[in-house]
Amino acid sequence: MEIVIPILYFLFFCWGVYRWNFFNLQGLSRRFLVTAFVVKVFAGVILTIVYTFHYEIRSEADTFRYFDDSLQLHKAAFENPKAYFKMLFGIGNENDLMPYLDSMNNWFPAERTTFYNDNRTVIRINAFIRWFSFGSYYVHLLIFSFSAFYGLTFLYKAFHRYFPGKKIWLGLILFFTPSIVFWSSGILKEGPLLLIFGITLNVLNKIFTKRAYWQHFVLLIFCFFFLFHLKFYVGLLLIPATTGYLWIINPKGPHPILKSILNFIGYYGFAVFWHVYSWNWSLFTVLKWKRQDFLGLAKSMNAKSVIETGNLEDNPISFLQHFPTGLINAITRPLPWDIYSIVLLPNVIENFLILLFISTCIFLGKRKNFQSIGYFFLMYAIALLTIIGMVTPIMGSLVRYKIPAIPFLLMFFLLFMEKEKGQKIIFWFNKRSA
Repeated sequence: MEIVIPILYFLFFCWGVYRWNFFNLQGLSRRFLVTAFVVKVFAGVILTIVYTFHYEIRSEADTFRYFDDSLQLHKAAFENPKAYFKMLFGIGNENDLMPYLDSMNNWFPAERTTFYNDNRTVIRINAFIRWFSFGSYYVHLLIFSFSAFYGLTFLYKAFHRYFPGKKIWLGLILFFTPSIVFWSSGILKEGPLLLIFGITLNVLNKIFTKRAYWQHFVLLIFCFFFLFHLKFYVGLLLIPATTGYLWIINPKGPHPILKSILNFIGYYGFAVFWHVYSWNWSLFTVLKWKRQDFLGLAKSMNAKSVIETGNLEDNPISFLQHFPTGLINAITRPLPWDIYSIVLLPNVIENFLILLFISTCIFLGKRKNFQSIGYFFLMYAIALLTIIGMVTPIMGSLVRYKIPAIPFLLMFFLLFMEKEKGQKIIFWFNKRSA
């Protein structure tokens, strides 16, 4: 049964990708999508193998720890249903639930957490899945992988209209970028994150194109709430990108580039005002704490992949000083000379391919192909990459946390590509592989 049940789930999801109307995507064949999903599941298996042999202590391996902790929560459903529902929905006094909470390794994080503890959200999701997974790790892995795949499909649906003649490139970016495939294929936060992220962007695009109804705004509020519970910065940084783009598509006012700059200056000014008048915390304080948390984690685990991010302090001037370093680190690291283990080699190769793709779009593209949605792509990518690069001094974490930004960076440059030249490149690769 341990083998049969995951195989049945796998076949069901493959059938769904091949038959469900949701996956009827303009510009991509069903064979392309089924292949992408199979590759994703294979990546999930590889991720499991890597975590199995890389971590000697199972409770320290991300893909196992949320799954294992969910068993303790699931057991409470039979022993104390009232306590189970309290833990599942986060209600009541935690002191009454300590016998169950203490049995988990990740409900209370070791590091200081300024915002909501997103570990608990993933534990709760796994506990809910246990009702129909029969306790199979690989069923959980398949559901998390399919959730991410569903979210990436929402992203494709949201933006494919902006890439006439280049939809196959958009599909390759979303479904075959190695780091996205790998990190969103395990029992990690990235699976549900990409699902909600994709829905959020789909709704936002309806707002941008004035096709949204009141139900979409209600759904958007729910999605932002959920994003804040998984990775708050992924949802938070959508706000300046959205307001900036809504201002840009308004024909009145200065040039779109100036609007983008003024938009960020406005949010920076608000952050400075908050920092000056808040007695508890501010954006700059949070960034400093997060970086210190990562450094503490690196020290406790004797991490060899620590990179220099600068001595970030909790003040506005320090933020400006480390802004360029953070952005450059997030885009380029790890570099070839950063390799200390074979595990980092795929990330170095991916960074090279990303830079090669960007260069190709620049040199073989034309400015006339650019569309205003590109400002939204670039504003979000720069904001997210900068914040992650400033506070994440561990390369293993850096390559994982930046995956929501990668599609937007690549989509920005894809806008410039000449569709005829892009189609020739695809045809050349198909011809070579035939």
